[in-house]
Amino acid sequence: MPMDIAAKWFPASQRLGVRLATLMVVALLPLGIVAYLQTSNLTREAKGRSDEALMGQTLRAALGEIRVISRAEGLVAGAAASLPTVIGDNVACVAQLRRLAGDMPELSLLSFVPEDGRMTCSSSGESYDYSDVPLFKTLVDAREPTFTMTGQGPVSRTSVIGIVRPIFDAQGSYLGYLGAWLPHSRLRILKDSSGEDEQNGVNFWSFNRAGEVLTASMGFDKVAATVPATSDLAAFAGEKARLFNSISGAGERRTYATLPVVRDELYVMSSWINPPNANRSFLGVRPMLFPILMWVAGLVVSIWAAEILVVRHVRSLNRSIASFAHGMRRHPNLVLKDAPLELREMAQAYTAMTDDIIRNEASLEDEVHQKEVLLREVHHRVKNNLQLIASIMNMQMRQARTPEAKSLLKSLQERVMSLATIHRGLYQTTGQSDVHAQELLTDITRQTVSLASAPGRQIDVDTDFDDILLTPDQAVPLSLLMTEALTNALKYARGVDGAVPTLSISLKRIEDGRVVLRLVNSITEPDALRDGEGMNTSTGLGAQLQTAFAQQIGGTLSQGREGDNYRLEVIFRVSDLMKAENRAASDADEADPS
Repeated sequence: MPMDIAAKWFPASQRLGVRLATLMVVALLPLGIVAYLQTSNLTREAKGRSDEALMGQTLRAALGEIRVISRAEGLVAGAAASLPTVIGDNVACVAQLRRLAGDMPELSLLSFVPEDGRMTCSSSGESYDYSDVPLFKTLVDAREPTFTMTGQGPVSRTSVIGIVRPIFDAQGSYLGYLGAWLPHSRLRILKDSSGEDEQNGVNFWSFNRAGEVLTASMGFDKVAATVPATSDLAAFAGEKARLFNSISGAGERRTYATLPVVRDELYVMSSWINPPNANRSFLGVRPMLFPILMWVAGLVVSIWAAEILVVRHVRSLNRSIASFAHGMRRHPNLVLKDAPLELREMAQAYTAMTDDIIRNEASLEDEVHQKEVLLREVHHRVKNNLQLIASIMNMQMRQARTPEAKSLLKSLQERVMSLATIHRGLYQTTGQSDVHAQELLTDITRQTVSLASAPGRQIDVDTDFDDILLTPDQAVPLSLLMTEALTNALKYARGVDGAVPTLSISLKRIEDGRVVLRLVNSITEPDALRDGEGMNTSTGLGAQLQTAFAQQIGGTLSQGREGDNYRLEVIFRVSDLMKAENRAASDADEADPS
């Protein structure tokens, strides 16, 4: 059933070439899958090593900054715990912050800023009013540990990173914030550790949880073109270390690595440009395409080999066989020198078979031709003999003295001439197997009308015969039936009101493979009622013969008057006539008046 469905919906699937190609596809598919998986694994491993290298570079570049910021964060945390005890004593506060800042030379300033913004306690001993600085308002409102960056510190007058922590008294009241400020000019760890990486297109920068960039190895002026353009840096806050690909602000395809320095506070991100041929091998072909190309190449070679070795020879042999099967009787010219041994042996066997068939057919044709010649001669002689008998009857009819004798001889002569006409048709028919009903019935009508018409009597005859092929067993009873019916119709045909009598004869195909023979002639009332014979209701020889011949052809005979016309109709099935051969002898005996 699956093969039948495939043949119905995909006729090409029945071809040998298509089936061989399908078999090759299935046979080579496991190799293609294995090669694809191996290449995929190698590609993933290479990408994993590249990602690990980038993450290692990011971690290595961030280690120095992590150490400095972690020290600063620890210093601020320790100072925040002890600072509330000296906030009221400005000298002690300055001394304590100066001592703490001395332990970390990277700091430019360690300062306490009260809630009103007036800084008086700092490691430098300077005072400054921050109340109008926007950053001060942000840090006061936050009241939680944070990292921040400003392009120009109010005191240091340079770009700085701030580690800020709020200060509360023993009762939990907010006093202000303590800030440790690291100048970018002193914090050069990223730049020093990644100089070689920058030459390879790798950049590093740090940012806080608000997405504010604190440091950048490529310079702050290039940050917007380097960071991911699809999302804000704040979106990466709170995440673990990870790698991802994205489009930069400059429209470049980059690989990014994110690493938390101080969880929920400070992060480092690195990036490098994906080269245009990062995922390609030599000749500009992607690695994943190689197993596919190898599989396709193997498939093409396999199909080509099948075509060269098998399919083209089978196709040549098939064309020769099909040509021979369609009647091209000539010696096949098969050139299979390069074919496999099995195909060459098949071609030799086919050539020998065609030679035998051609010789046998030639012998049979010669025998059939001789039989046709003999059969044509038989029909010709029978026709001549019947015509001779008809001529003798004509001579005898002229010597007859009574009208009854002349009528009897004339009726017999018409029947003999009908048989002669049938044999002439068989003699003239090509192949001696079928008779064209159109030609046969036209000759019978012409001949019967010519013999039955009296001098000076006119009759209008209309014929309409379909071209139906009849076997001799079909043609003989149908012709005799036609002769009897036509003779009877000519006998009683009369014109209405003195008009010329009409006679219509037809043989037409109808539904279900049936055929109808119809004769219609005009009549008048007195003729129709005379002796009860006008409507062909007599029980004479003609009526008996019509009934017998209708039975021989397996037909149904019906007749009767229709207005001013008389109709005779026989309906039969052409395919059933050949079965009537076995009934012909018995039916003829029943119709014999002797």
